Parts: sequence; structure tokens; C-alpha cells
Amino acid sequence: MTHIGLVLRNLDYCDMCGFDFTNPDDCVCDCNCHTKVFNNEKLSFVLEDFRTLLPIDEKIQTFIIDPPYNVKYNYNRSKNGKKYDSNSTDNFTEEEYQQFNRDLLDLSYFNSTDNASLFLINTPKNILELYETIKNSRWEFNQIIHWIYPNNMGRSKYRFTPCTRYVVWLVKKDYKCYVENLWQPYKEDSKKTRAMKAKGRLGANLYDWWEINLVKNVSKEKVNYVNQIPQELLKRLIIATTDENDLVGDLNCGTGSTLKVAQELNRRGFGCDINEELIDLWVDILNKPMQDKLI
Repeated sequence: MTHIGLVLRNLDYCDMCGFDFTNPDDCVCDCNCHTKVFNNEKLSFVLEDFRTLLPIDEKIQTFIIDPPYNVKYNYNRSKNGKKYDSNSTDNFTEEEYQQFNRDLLDLSYFNSTDNASLFLINTPKNILELYETIKNSRWEFNQIIHWIYPNNMGRSKYRFTPCTRYVVWLVKKDYKCYVENLWQPYKEDSKKTRAMKAKGRLGANLYDWWEINLVKNVSKEKVNYVNQIPQELLKRLIIATTDENDLVGDLNCGTGSTLKVAQELNRRGFGCDINEELIDLWVDILNKPMQDKLI
């Protein structure tokens, strides 16, 4: 069991036993520091597959997971002389992909609080193919949020240009829900809106379709990684389902954007991935001072 409270302040050795990551046989404590835990007081990144890592020693309040899409894409390539994603797997057989997602749903369920949420981000095609897997999981279906973004790719004379990913919101009974924290101010001052305000409804609830741009190469938040979820999307999901100091988890954490946003919203974060080339990105997040709050 990985202890997420362990703080490796210099990211080189274990504070509990002095274990050096370069000599795993020297570890003398039971803290599992040989799994390469990189963390500070708020965040923990672990270089390990979630299927062998879980359980950890604390239940997670909200999972936000953007898993492989199984698009058979070759990530083992270079861009501007820099190779990235060389250890990532996005080429499963159909049964392997179904089993991967069954494991994802089952292990997240058993490692979450009694009032938890899970947001699963994927393409519409994959969500349809995973329908039975999701339906047969222990999670309860709550909603599909349609993430819509401008897109100049995938144009075809045989179909409309794709510009949507689904964010499937799965929950446990009595899940935390604070959608009112995302209410938008009324656009007009009218008798109706004044009456709504008098009843305590200070804004309009968001629709279940959100237009948020992809993280493009010119985006300020862009890092050297092929797939990155926009911080604005992550911010909304975290605000809607967690309190300050709650634990947010990402079992395919990639660049660490989910944990970065969690930290800036005064939540804690736990993430894992199998790609060693991500470590520098994680260390950068851990060592950077926290930015101004996103809200």
C-alpha cells in the first residue's frame, strides 16, 4: 500500500528510511518508496500502473480520468527533436480495452469515499462501445457532459467534423454536488431574475455542454505532450464535486494537469502513470509555487 502522506522533498530519497531511488535493495521501511513516489504536502505522483498500485492508504473523493482512447496511434515519435510518450500504450485488442476499463472502474470504486464521483473522459464512439462495461460497474450513472471544442481536423465529405468528447459522470449514493458554485450570473436584470435572487438562486445553472478550447501548441498551459486536458474543464469538475482539502485522483495522470488544478483550488491530488518521461513534468509542477486560485 502506498502512503500518499510521504513527503519526498528533494525527490531523490525517502524521508522515512533514507532510501535512494537508484538502489532499491537498500530500502528498509514498508513505505513502498521503491515505487518512485514524487510528492509535496499537497500532491503525490507515483510511477506505477494503477492496477498494481491500488489500494492506497486514503480514499479518493473525486476521480478525473482521461484514459487511453485505443486509437492505435503511434506515440513513439519525435517532435522538434524531442521524443515523447514513448512508453505509452494506446493499442489494445477489443477485449484488452474492455478489461482495462473494467479494472479502471472497479479499482477506482473500491478506493473512493462513500460519496465520491468519477469523471471518465473519452470519445463518443468509445463511450458507446464501453456502455455495457459502464452499466455493469458498481458506479451509478449520473450524467454525460458534452465537451465541445473548435476543431480543424478530421474534415470529411462523408460525415460532420468531430468536435466533441464525452465526460461521463459516475457517482456513489449521496455524492457531493456543488453545481451551484458554477452558476453563471444572470445576463439581465428583470423581475424574474430578481425573484430568483430573492429565493437564493444567484445565477443560472450550466448546461451539460461546455465549449472549451483544446490545449493547442500556442496555449500558455501547453507542455511537451500529445494529449492534455484543459485546466478550465478540470476546474469545473473539481469545484462541482469536492470541498477544499479533499483528495482528487487521476489514474492515468499524464502531464499532471488534474493534480496541478487540484492544488491551485486548495485540494490535494494523487496521480499515477507508467511513462517515465513524465517525471520531469511532475517535478516541475511540484517545485513551482502555487499560482493564484482559478476562482
